[in-house]
Amino acid sequence: MQRKNILKFVSLLGVSSFVMLAAASCTQAITPVPKSGITTSEPNTTNPNSSNNDRSMQGKMSEVNTNPSGDQGMVDVSAQQLASAKKSLMDLLDTETNKVALYSDYAGIQMTLESAYQTAKNASQNANPTVEELKSVQATLQTAIDKAASDKQAFDNAHLPLVTAYNNLKTTLLSKTKTLEGLTENKYKGIEDYVTNLFNIGSGITTKKLDSFSDPMPDVAAITKANDDLTEALTKLPDWKQNADKFDNFEGNPLSKTKLFTETSTTTQEQPANWSFAGYSVDLTTGASSTNLQNLNFAQRKVWMSNAGNTSLVSSPVTSNDVSWIYSLGGMGTKYTITFDYYGPNTAHLYFPYKLVKTADSGNLALQYKLNDGSVKAVHFKMTAQANSPAASGQSRAANDEATEATAGSDGTNGENSNANPAMPEVATMIETPTVDNINVAKIPLTNLNFGQNTIEFSLPTEPTNKVAPLIGNMYITSNPDSQTKIYDQIFGNTATTSDNRTSVTVDLLKGYGLASGWSTYVYEFNYSTNTAGTAADQQTSATSYLIGFIGGPGQRALVNRSTRTDGPTTQTSQRTLTIYVNAPKEGEYYISGSYLTSTNRNLKLSVDNTTNTTNSVSVSATGKGNWNTLGEFNTQMEGSIVTSTMKRTLTLKQGLNKVLLSDVSNADTPYVGNLTFTLNTTTPTSAESSSAGAEVQS
Repeated sequence: MQRKNILKFVSLLGVSSFVMLAAASCTQAITPVPKSGITTSEPNTTNPNSSNNDRSMQGKMSEVNTNPSGDQGMVDVSAQQLASAKKSLMDLLDTETNKVALYSDYAGIQMTLESAYQTAKNASQNANPTVEELKSVQATLQTAIDKAASDKQAFDNAHLPLVTAYNNLKTTLLSKTKTLEGLTENKYKGIEDYVTNLFNIGSGITTKKLDSFSDPMPDVAAITKANDDLTEALTKLPDWKQNADKFDNFEGNPLSKTKLFTETSTTTQEQPANWSFAGYSVDLTTGASSTNLQNLNFAQRKVWMSNAGNTSLVSSPVTSNDVSWIYSLGGMGTKYTITFDYYGPNTAHLYFPYKLVKTADSGNLALQYKLNDGSVKAVHFKMTAQANSPAASGQSRAANDEATEATAGSDGTNGENSNANPAMPEVATMIETPTVDNINVAKIPLTNLNFGQNTIEFSLPTEPTNKVAPLIGNMYITSNPDSQTKIYDQIFGNTATTSDNRTSVTVDLLKGYGLASGWSTYVYEFNYSTNTAGTAADQQTSATSYLIGFIGGPGQRALVNRSTRTDGPTTQTSQRTLTIYVNAPKEGEYYISGSYLTSTNRNLKLSVDNTTNTTNSVSVSATGKGNWNTLGEFNTQMEGSIVTSTMKRTLTLKQGLNKVLLSDVSNADTPYVGNLTFTLNTTTPTSAESSSAGAEVQS
């Protein structure tokens, strides 16, 4: 009985154990997965920014059966771990582009890192990788990434000056495109070439990798210099562009006696103390009792004042002028030097007025110049039929290029009419042969100009020793051929105005180059009141005007200090004239208007110096004011101001430079004359306005 109970207990115990085991197996946790069989720990398993990683491994890895039981809804732990390892490796491979780019300046580091990435990608192509294999590949790649960063830091620490200089240069080079975009105009060509060269030097340095420099100290110095040069250029760029803008118009270089150097004292005579005009249309010895002007080398226009008819120099004129002439380059080592800063194109032109001192010099003319350290170049003078005719009189502005300057090319050829001398320096330019009674304008080519400071020296050849230079006036430099008209206006004191269908040119007799024919002709500073009668003393205002006195007539100017007078040149009777130049914008008939000063009635004749039309003149009657304190005005467009029998009111001017002579009528005294305005007649002659001449400005 007892045995049966024992067997029963054992039997029940076995059943219970079986039931408990079955129940336990049914309560194990399961992990649901997508039917693809891949378990992920992140919702996003790809890096959309990856561009270089070889993604073909995905397909091969996805072919691994992660659910051998055939249950598409369930996966085991090993499959989950495999998927996670694959994603981690993929994420790391996707960093290749950014990581490798960090070492673009380190050739060795970059190459090693690229190799590590390629090795990892090759390993990832295994069709049936294990978790351990994937983790090993990832760890190896991460080690390479970390080592690249460590190696870079170590290199930077060991070569800090080199790295700093290199990176600074790269930063400066970033401005290249924007900088060059602002230099496309031709006037900035010199700047563009200079800055482009600096950018190219810098770019050439940065094409080398940092770890390719073999000798850090010299390399650092070279890199630093390249960056400093470029940085300095970019800093100076606004000033350089301003300079180029100026030369695109023109830059005047007034003469200065301090720039005239000579090794001998025999040619340094001061200009006569009684001169006002510095240039004359006659030989200096005309009417003179001596020849003591032969050693004169420099003269400048002076302003005078008058006190009871006696004239004296004005020490500080209200308005200054810079009309000057170099009279001689003779003497041992004599030269005139100008220096200027220039940042325009490498080719420009130099303009200056010139004339003959005396007729006897016409057969011995010579002139040469040197630009910077270049060869000495000779200026030759053409022997043409035009040599004795007024320069540019009746010539159009376009024709002036050929007739007045007549420059040859920069190739050194001088044409068949040159009086070439084999012993002379290289011939670069040919200009019109000057005359005593006319002002020509020279145009000298300047090639291969320095970017920065330039120097031009004018001198005479040492052989033969009897050579003389023409008078040379102020110098003007431009990089723009279209600026010639502006330069002519500046030389001759012209201001052209076009408005409301009115075209006019005003000639500033103080500032414009012109020629007197006797020393008595002078620039008078006239100070006068601009108030009406009855103006209180404390409310009165004054003005200053500059007039030319003793233009014609037989009289001679009186001096306060007569002891320093040089008696020459002296021209009286109808031969005494004042020569001015009018740069007419258009061809046509021009009325003349201006101010004058005279106490008695006087006449003034204006004529165009043109041998083809001797009747091209106008005579003006200036009504006397009864004193020398009241300005009058005249306008040939108005009736009552003309004294010729033909009643001609206009001068016929050609487009371009016109030589106009002011003289007396019937050898009588002329009024003092102020600035003259030439106004183009755009109406028929019968439509001239009717008015009285001699309008007063009350003193």
